Amino acid sequence: MRATLIVLFAFSLFALPVNSVAADNTGSASATSTADSGAFQSPAAGTGIPVITSPASEAREASVREAAAISAEQDKTADKLTGFQTFVEGSTGIRLDVFGRDLFRNVPTTFAPLKAAQVNADYVVGPGDALQIRGWGMVDIDVNVTVNRNGEIYLPRVGTVNVSGVKYYELQGYLKKAVGRIFKNFELTVSIAQTRSVQIYVVGHAVRPGSYTLSAMSSVLNALFASGGPSSTGSMRNIKVKRSGAPLVTFDLYDILLHGDKSSDVALRDGDVVYIPSVGPLVALLGDVKKPAIFELKERTSFADVVSWAGGFEAVAGLQKVIVERSIDHQYQTVAELQADWGSIQKSLSQFDVHPTDIIRVIAPGSVPIKVKIEKSFVRVDGEVTQSGVFQVDKGETLRALITRLGGTTEKGYVFGTKLIRDSLKREQQLKIDESVDRYEKDIQTNAKQRLAGQSDPAQAATIAAELESQQRLLTKLRQVKAEGRIILNLKNAAAQVADLPDLPLEDGDVVYVPQKSTTVDVIGAVYQQNTIIYSPDRGVNDYLKLSGGVSATGDKSELYRICADGTVRSKRNSGFGGDVNPGDAIVVPEKIQRGANFMQSLKDITSILYQFGIGAAAFKNLKN
Repeated sequence: MRATLIVLFAFSLFALPVNSVAADNTGSASATSTADSGAFQSPAAGTGIPVITSPASEAREASVREAAAISAEQDKTADKLTGFQTFVEGSTGIRLDVFGRDLFRNVPTTFAPLKAAQVNADYVVGPGDALQIRGWGMVDIDVNVTVNRNGEIYLPRVGTVNVSGVKYYELQGYLKKAVGRIFKNFELTVSIAQTRSVQIYVVGHAVRPGSYTLSAMSSVLNALFASGGPSSTGSMRNIKVKRSGAPLVTFDLYDILLHGDKSSDVALRDGDVVYIPSVGPLVALLGDVKKPAIFELKERTSFADVVSWAGGFEAVAGLQKVIVERSIDHQYQTVAELQADWGSIQKSLSQFDVHPTDIIRVIAPGSVPIKVKIEKSFVRVDGEVTQSGVFQVDKGETLRALITRLGGTTEKGYVFGTKLIRDSLKREQQLKIDESVDRYEKDIQTNAKQRLAGQSDPAQAATIAAELESQQRLLTKLRQVKAEGRIILNLKNAAAQVADLPDLPLEDGDVVYVPQKSTTVDVIGAVYQQNTIIYSPDRGVNDYLKLSGGVSATGDKSELYRICADGTVRSKRNSGFGGDVNPGDAIVVPEKIQRGANFMQSLKDITSILYQFGIGAAAFKNLKN
């Protein structure tokens, strides 16, 4: 008999059904068609219970792994670029996200209904809900009951009470009235200990379509989070909820994303089908807006609507002019140029309709220009100029032509010190600065090791260590130096005028700054007194050095160089150092450094990088301090 029982037990293990990933009624979901609440749980770690494997258990584990792998693969494809995204990127050079897609990335588990979640007051009680009822006074009730399939609960000494269809906020009064038919002078409280589960289906263009077991408190939004939301080909604006015997409900995610409106987020019932159709017409918006993106159209849509979906313009406070461009034959063509207050501009934009596959670019000159393939460019001009601000420049228009068109400079304008800043150049310069500083760090460490290895005198070793520490501090400051992106204009001297500016073509995003004419010259570095000295046309380099006390004992006069106001660097190692000193120049006296050839080369490279690429005297003075 005992042997027979053992055989039957073993057979029962092999006869267990193979289940995919299931979800309990806490709201965690599974993209499978079945959920077996009787599935075995793995023993807890450290319990000492041996794990018995069998072909059936191995099959279940393989099934779970396969389902997990499929889910992971579906998650990878959730962010797959659509054909329109690829087209926009190829046309503009910018990758735009689909509006609202980030809502379903890295969804935290707190989106799923939990056992501890507060029950909504409008929650409708139904079969499967667990109720906790307490009564005192003339009646003593302390029971936990579950609503049966008929929608009823049984209370001792009271009998059967039908609670199906009663809303939660009405439940306490409803039960008190039912008990009051038999007892008087009592109090009663009721709460929902655990909500029932509902099985719903997510179909169509979802990231993980399938059957899901969720809490009865779940809504359409919960089902979308559980299934990963619409896929790259799924609609965000036309989601359908199909329920037997009820009208079709349409859910638009844009209502929540744009206005926080959840009025169409209906509660789910057992057997509901959430259908995600294919995505509707798409348009792309980029430019001076807060959130450039690809948007889905649902009905007639104006430019003003799309701009509002993107969060509006970057600089609404100072908005006075807006240029709207639409892609036609792979080029931007101007649709409208509006110049008025924000209200009038918004009203004008509402008169222009957008069409499917449009790529729209809006430009607010008060905002920061963007880098895309464009026909029109905008340049910022500031400083001592007759007109300052952001100006549109024609293709090929030069620096000289623009400043002339704007009326030139003011009486205080210092053309020789004009700065032309370009972002693309700034990135290249920063890369070279970083490379040189890295090489400098390697050289000082190698040099210090070599000197310490051949040194037996403790005092000399301490001196070398102190020098290394000082160099490390300098290295830290060098890493804080950032490239300016300045283009050297090669002007002759301080007498330069607007007509002497080069015919250099301007690019979109360039910044032109004309400073006020300087009246001083800086002397910094290894001199007895670092000074800012009033400029005099009769003074040369040596005169300014004398006024600063001359070169100190630690200074290296052979490495003297001058940083000119136009951004150039003139040293004793090249011709032109002895030329006229101009207002705004800085004379730099380096410290004496006795090092190996590699070390000296690295310092020379750093000098070249920092000062030929627009790092001025102020930056050096900061390093020195």
